[in-house]
Amino acid sequence: MTKKIIRRIILAFILILTIIFFASHYDNKEYSRNNLEAYVQKMCRLYGVPGLSAAIIDGENEYFINYGNDNGKAIDENSRFELGSTTKAFTALAVMQLEKDDRLKLTDSVSDYLPWFKPTYKKSVCNITIENLLCHTSGIPAWTISAIPAGTESDKGLLEETVQNIKDVKLDFQPGTRHHYATINYDVLALILEEITCEKYEDYVTSHILKPLDMQNSFFRTNDEDINKIVQGYRTVFMKAHAYNAPTYYGNIAAGYLVSSTSDLMKWMNYWGTDSNDSSGLVEAVLKHDVSKSANYFGGWYIYKDFISHGGNNPNFCSHVIISRKKNQAVFVLSNLAGSSATMTADGIYRILLGETIKIGFHFDLLGIGDFLCIIFVLSLIYFVLLFWNKKSKNVCIARIAISIIVILAAIILPFVFHYPYNVMSVWYPLTAIIAVIAAVCAAVFDLYRAFTRLKMM
Repeated sequence: MTKKIIRRIILAFILILTIIFFASHYDNKEYSRNNLEAYVQKMCRLYGVPGLSAAIIDGENEYFINYGNDNGKAIDENSRFELGSTTKAFTALAVMQLEKDDRLKLTDSVSDYLPWFKPTYKKSVCNITIENLLCHTSGIPAWTISAIPAGTESDKGLLEETVQNIKDVKLDFQPGTRHHYATINYDVLALILEEITCEKYEDYVTSHILKPLDMQNSFFRTNDEDINKIVQGYRTVFMKAHAYNAPTYYGNIAAGYLVSSTSDLMKWMNYWGTDSNDSSGLVEAVLKHDVSKSANYFGGWYIYKDFISHGGNNPNFCSHVIISRKKNQAVFVLSNLAGSSATMTADGIYRILLGETIKIGFHFDLLGIGDFLCIIFVLSLIYFVLLFWNKKSKNVCIARIAISIIVILAAIILPFVFHYPYNVMSVWYPLTAIIAVIAAVCAAVFDLYRAFTRLKMM
């Protein structure tokens, strides 16, 4: 009788939790230019974002919208965030500068600069070009992000170690035949840049891109001490944002560890926008590149007829930029919560700039949904353990043994099959995902023991 009451309490709790989750992610108001700031604030509340900053270009007007605080200090346009993958456009621009100076060609093979780099497809060594890397058409698998080692600037050679870890990787497809996003493509580009220039990647990009654009508030985070110069990062755990100091992968700085502020990124958007004063021809070279075979991707940008865009995600930050190719309109959003808050907020702002009146409706962050579902899974697991607690038939016991063995084997094997070990999952996925796996294995082991014990007693 007690177990029945507990099960009912669990079901009631699941129902209440579900109602709270969906209700807290819904808004039915309309938003336009007249209440754009209210829209940003509402999106931050829906996503549970601790801090966000948006740089906006709307015709002749340039302004910022900020939300939240960091350790008691209000977030503003000078607050620094990690950019995540929006860093890639800076890396690509540096590579395009080298091409303009005749120091490389996009048709060059990676092995021209890194002779030990010999990835294979169907057991044959493949020729990956610099253009393949810029377009994410190299065939390098997305899971290679798990091969990037953590460390600091004091750990010499982390960039080379990162690329060395995939030097003989099995490719997903023949290079150049299709697009498949893999962040490590841009680490390979950074290592090639270092081979050509004999400079550290971060030093070259700082001197050739950041300083010329007067982005004085931006830098590459290459050691753990730099964490004090940026806002605190967060991730969602148990439906709430929690401060999270994630491991840092300094061998991946070219793909995700530029630190910047919206005040600096306003200058970056102007460089790419319709009023660009770029005299080098590099912006035009990127935007006019044939992207028909690369899912509209080249040079750190998704390139479309009317706009260019890109998103970024680190374990505790996210960002998104959208720049019009026809009008002087652009938005760059920085958030200190991992997930899709920056992407969805930037998308809404840009649509409003285009003259749309929008309704938010239901809005969910993918990591937030994952966190919620893991909580429901654990509660459901407890429910079913209690439900089958006293089931004694032989067939039920055999079924419980089979299911338990499958769960245990899946927990052991699947991380290796998909190349995402638990140490990587614990960094990039909601912590509740790890808790759910542990709960499932513990329940399976316990149920396996209990079912075997029942069978022996029969």
